[in-house]
Amino acid sequence: MSYSLNKSDYMTGDLKTAADAHTFLLKWFELYPEFQSNPFYISGESYAGIYIPTLTDEVVKGIEKELKPRINLKGYLIGNGATDQDYDFNSFVPFAHGMGLISTELYEDVSAACHGTFWGKVNDVCQEKIEKVHWELKDLNKYNILAPCYHHPENQELEFKNSSLPSSFRMLGETKRPFPVRKRMAGRSWPLRTAVTDGRIAMWPELNGRSLPCTSDELANAWLDDEDVRAAIHAKTKSLIGSWELYTARLDYYHDTGSSVVKYHKKFTAMGYRVLIYSGDHDLCIPFVGTEAWVRSMGYRVIDHWRPWYFGEQIAGYTQGYEHNLTFITIKGAGHTVPEYKPKETLAFYSHWLSGEKI
Repeated sequence: MSYSLNKSDYMTGDLKTAADAHTFLLKWFELYPEFQSNPFYISGESYAGIYIPTLTDEVVKGIEKELKPRINLKGYLIGNGATDQDYDFNSFVPFAHGMGLISTELYEDVSAACHGTFWGKVNDVCQEKIEKVHWELKDLNKYNILAPCYHHPENQELEFKNSSLPSSFRMLGETKRPFPVRKRMAGRSWPLRTAVTDGRIAMWPELNGRSLPCTSDELANAWLDDEDVRAAIHAKTKSLIGSWELYTARLDYYHDTGSSVVKYHKKFTAMGYRVLIYSGDHDLCIPFVGTEAWVRSMGYRVIDHWRPWYFGEQIAGYTQGYEHNLTFITIKGAGHTVPEYKPKETLAFYSHWLSGEKI
């Protein structure tokens, strides 16, 4: 429902998004000063793995500059977040094998051919083996391997073709201008199987032109196009801004920050901010094994060794705590958007962590 009357705003990117969000926060606290003293946390999932560290950086810089109103930032929470291309994109083959989605024979073949690197510039034999893995997984819901896949077969084939060609470039429109094939889903997920480097990101309609894999937006469309709903949430009418869209081609250009944001996490944890990194353990889009690996790569000492955490006297996942207020947890049976699949468990670990209690 967001839009701008200034066309230049449709040329944007990660850093501009962070600056705009910071401007919004300052204005919000100015309008509602009674909340300024409250502990403030930033939370999100998927591509918020990029949005949150970059926004946090803006907030921290604002605090250091003594901007008013002062935001009482305490930390942030990120679920199944896009973070580092090496860890994120190299994790899908080990995850697929560990979950029993591909055979040990195929896993050993692709591992031997690719030497642990399953994306980017790989040799022809490795590429062939990777395509075999993707073909085996193409009928799965990538965002929760336990969930059904609501997907038209013709779109599925198109999604596979668009994301599996060995070339790392496609041609865009009439200008024949090449750009890296990097998929972005509007809020729901990280760009599946595509490298993140500094530059232009292609939007979903440019890549498959129709719908998001395994996702049905029929109910969302009907609800958000209802004029009573729009009136209740203070959105413009359809006649003014058109129908709601799950994904959009309205942006003219989107620029990303690069291949990794781990440096932001090192910066903020060293400054004393609290950080919770959580992963639904059935997400094939950003598998938990890659997230756990980049968390460990920060080199912090473990102070709460790997153990189960409980909800309703049942194991709900596993957690490991590190020095510098860094915590990693998994949520058993959850997919890419953890609260969607495990709402009660999510409320439990959010509440405990925000209160400073042991999860």
